[in-house]
Amino acid sequence: MGSVIEIGFQLNWKQPVLVGEGDLCDTAILGPRAGLKYLQDSLPLRSGKTYWNAINECSAALLHGRDLDRSRVSFIAAYAECMVKIDGH
Repeated sequence: MGSVIEIGFQLNWKQPVLVGEGDLCDTAILGPRAGLKYLQDSLPLRSGKTYWNAINECSAALLHGRDLDRSRVSFIAAYAECMVKIDGH
């Protein structure tokens, strides 16, 4: 028999990250699962070192119980970098 891999779907950050379009930040990202989904489905730009670092950190938090704060900081960095790039164009 194979082993079971536990995934921390219910892991949440201490503070949510508010995201949105323009000046309206009306969506709360509660943890690495929601962060990973947002990065993959909703972030307008999906490339670059910061983006892939956030993908890796959120995945590691879910799969391996890695530091939640680290995944949150990585998510914020990827989101912020995307917003700066969009505003600059």
